[in-house]
Amino acid sequence: MIKCVHCGEENEPIFTYCLSCGKPLEQSLSSFKPRAAPAGKGARWKLVAVRADGGLGTEYPLIQGANTIGARGPQVIVADDPRVADQHATVEIGEDIAFLKDLGTRHGTFVRVRGERVLADGDQIRIGHALFLLELKRPRPQPAPDGSAWLGSLGVLPDHYGRVLRLGPEDVVIEAHLLAKPEVTLGRTAGDILMADDPFVSSRHAAFVRSGETCTLKDLGSTNGCYLRTRGRVAIHDGDQILLGHHVFRFQRDART
Repeated sequence: MIKCVHCGEENEPIFTYCLSCGKPLEQSLSSFKPRAAPAGKGARWKLVAVRADGGLGTEYPLIQGANTIGARGPQVIVADDPRVADQHATVEIGEDIAFLKDLGTRHGTFVRVRGERVLADGDQIRIGHALFLLELKRPRPQPAPDGSAWLGSLGVLPDHYGRVLRLGPEDVVIEAHLLAKPEVTLGRTAGDILMADDPFVSSRHAAFVRSGETCTLKDLGSTNGCYLRTRGRVAIHDGDQILLGHHVFRFQRDART
């Protein structure tokens, strides 16, 4: 299977274009190298820091080819966040495509979900201050010999297709929620998964939606969004927001081009 770098959809290798978004699957191959724009031509791109109040801050012009983000940059320097590695991620700029890649960091690199996104087993999602891990296609375990039920089942083992695990320090599971309904919602004041103590979570923030054999994360118009941890190289587009540690950057075209 070939996972599309644009939308995350899994495609059979016999196809040339993604069946979901229509983008060329050639760009999703690890061997694909983006073509550099001719000297003096092509769009210019930048990362713009997003401040805590939602306003825009420092701008970082990006060069053609690889740009490194991290505590030591050099293209984009994030010097005040212990969750950002010295060399944390790269943004590779080509003539007609840009790629984001985490450099194997402990805390990862995330991209804000626009509207909705198909998820895969093992995906990690940042919502507010919380980090969640999605488990799909796992066989349901039998109750323990003493009759104890599976964590997150509330004492019952209904039919389900996965779990959403909230992770704490060192990735210790501190909460578990079964995905047992076609739509499981999350919010600060309403939903199946409540995050009442997190002011960065909207009243109705997001939903995990089952459609056939897939699970889709749907943002319900939240203020601060949902961020999906990157796995391998992913394509980024004008307006995408990137989260590293506690810092958010907007990837956008330079207005001067």
